[in-house]
Amino acid sequence: MQSSSISQLFPFIQRNVQLFDGQNRFLKKIILTGKICAIEQAANLFSFTEKTIETFSSLQEELIPLLIDENLKKHTEELRSKAQISIDILIRNLFERTADVGFLATDESIITYLKENKNPEQLRQRLIEYTLKYSVYNEIIITDDKGNIRLNINENNALTHSDDPLITEALHYDGYIERYAQTDLFISQPKTLLFAQRIVENQQTLGVLILCFRFDDEMSHIFSSLLNPNEHILFTNGKDVIASSDHQLTSLNDFLRIDTEAPYVYRNGSLYVSAKTKGYEGYHGAKWNSIAYKNGINHSRNLPSTASAKIKCTLNDNIRSIIMKADDVIEDLSDVIINGELIAAKERVYVLTPVLDNLRNISTSILETIKESVTNLENTIMEGLVFDVQASAKLAINIMDRNLYERANDCRWWAMTPTFEEELSQETPDIKRISDVLHYINSLYTVYTNLFIYDTDSMIIAASSDQTIIGKKVSGDYISKTLSNKNSQNYFVSPFENNLFYNDSPTYIYSSTIRSNGITLGGIGIVFDAYPQFNAMLEDSFSSSKKGFSCFIDRKGVVIATTHPEMKLLQQLPLENEILRFNAEESTHCFTLFEDKKYLVGIALSEGYREYKTQDNYKNDLLSLTFVEY
Repeated sequence: MQSSSISQLFPFIQRNVQLFDGQNRFLKKIILTGKICAIEQAANLFSFTEKTIETFSSLQEELIPLLIDENLKKHTEELRSKAQISIDILIRNLFERTADVGFLATDESIITYLKENKNPEQLRQRLIEYTLKYSVYNEIIITDDKGNIRLNINENNALTHSDDPLITEALHYDGYIERYAQTDLFISQPKTLLFAQRIVENQQTLGVLILCFRFDDEMSHIFSSLLNPNEHILFTNGKDVIASSDHQLTSLNDFLRIDTEAPYVYRNGSLYVSAKTKGYEGYHGAKWNSIAYKNGINHSRNLPSTASAKIKCTLNDNIRSIIMKADDVIEDLSDVIINGELIAAKERVYVLTPVLDNLRNISTSILETIKESVTNLENTIMEGLVFDVQASAKLAINIMDRNLYERANDCRWWAMTPTFEEELSQETPDIKRISDVLHYINSLYTVYTNLFIYDTDSMIIAASSDQTIIGKKVSGDYISKTLSNKNSQNYFVSPFENNLFYNDSPTYIYSSTIRSNGITLGGIGIVFDAYPQFNAMLEDSFSSSKKGFSCFIDRKGVVIATTHPEMKLLQQLPLENEILRFNAEESTHCFTLFEDKKYLVGIALSEGYREYKTQDNYKNDLLSLTFVEY
């Protein structure tokens, strides 16, 4: 990076450059004056000081680039983390939508309506019920095979026909279609993110189901959780701005056409870092880039002195060498002053006194500048590490909340499947028909090892995969609450404990009531595949370059998931109360001794997502911890 850019990007470093330059010039003047005024006995003393000036210049040449590199590294890594998190969080969300549209397109109520054109209001209310659970949608549209709108649920979206090519494409495609574009399907929005899939019965195409994703709302959620003042994130396809936290930004002009393959781009006082999604379960969505940037960089925050002291052992050899060189400069100048004073007193040559006074003053000034620079360097490194562990913990718990939000939605919606209601209303349910539906759902939603239906006696009558559980009774407080529940918005969750239905390993089972005409018929239980899913969340949020591990725990320190190879699930960790009692919206950090090793720990508390844990009755405080050795 050119030196002319330094003052714009890191003005606090440029200030140190100016101080060092001024001190170097003044030190040379002092030495020159000392040589002129000095008696023979002091001449060698000032000649020695010239070597100290060379050491000081060498120190400056090493320290300033290191300050720039470490600050640049810190800010680019923070921006890269935010760019990566924003795109990956969105992709995980949209992956769930691809499963939603595939499942809902097979809904018997929709198929029956397209065939018989009866009870549109009944179907509309059913789909409204769907959006009450999956609040990520603001419109559901059903068309026939000619693009005529047969039904939609958004009262503000009056339409009868669409010429959107999305419909024609969906009619001739076996799978979902995803598109973000302007559309006559939702003219009140400039652009809409749509998921479409054809509706088929007995190989006959009846129409198209279209889900309209609340894209702007979701991006607002993501941006607000990540950004600090003067920071922004934008999504681009290389030509247009797809989304931006900067509301003044409407197009991708030349100023923002940055090289998305570069490690970073610095332009006009702003730093830009780009990221592409790592994908999720093989899904990568649209080919979008996330660009995080900040307008101007402020001085590093002052960390508590205890934090700075903790980090000293992480300093690399280059920094240790600089600190030693700085100590040598100060010690040499101190020796010159002391020896000069002794010579002046012995020889009674008081002309050296003002020279030595100036040398003492400049020595103090140099010491302060070096201390400030080294402290800045230490704090920069410390802040980078603290950001890493806090961001890692926050990302992991954010992913968990969003993932389990979907599980709470799934069980409630699947409980309303017409086939389940119809069969459980019969004296002798068609178990095969129920199982076929369960198997189809499970094939779309791979985060479950099994789905099962149980009757009012808590007896399992059908399952999606493990048929050996049929005939067994399911028990627990969450089951009794499910069977006594009368509200379709409620769901219930088992404790995280070893479970017969998960190979005697710990997991959550989500449960919801199956009802028809106000009568409880039974319930559905969905077995979350906790071990690989939780581990993937932790691994995706932890930097592989760091030495440490991460975990999810409850308020008692009981392990829910961990990447530590020797740590057991349901093990209770001996953690300090400051960790277990942490209760704040923002992630934090602490230093701790664990298994005789010193760790910097990032801590984040589960806050929920949308309605999940925020507006429902589910209480389950979980913490995400990221341990990094220091």
